[in-house]
Amino acid sequence: REWERIRGEILGEDDSSSSGDGSGSDDDDSGSESGSEEEDKDVGDQELGNDTKKTVAIEDLTETDLVHLRRTIYLTIMSSATFEECTHKLAKMDIPQGREHELINMIIECCSQERTFLRYYGLVSGRFCLLHERWQD
Repeated sequence: REWERIRGEILGEDDSSSSGDGSGSDDDDSGSESGSEEEDKDVGDQELGNDTKKTVAIEDLTETDLVHLRRTIYLTIMSSATFEECTHKLAKMDIPQGREHELINMIIECCSQERTFLRYYGLVSGRFCLLHERWQD
């Protein structure tokens, strides 16, 4: 019973529907099928009624969009032939507000992975500083 209550809290079900599900499964084992079908319809109606009344906002804690953004930035930096091409592609990428630091971090990380300093990364970052004030922070 405690697990059913916890499951109901997590899934957003009220206590009557979770206990109805448990009794419905007991009735299926020993009861008639017409009675269990009616209960299933009632439970389905209750669930549909609950879904229309309250909406649950799902929050993505895995940050897959951040990983995708970083991967796209990295591939753009590494696949560009010149710093002008790289800057143009990254500027066209439409990086969301609040994620500007990811572009800067990726330029720094790419530069730090090289054995020697390449002017390429300095020119890319300098061009971004000249483009807009939001890259200067």
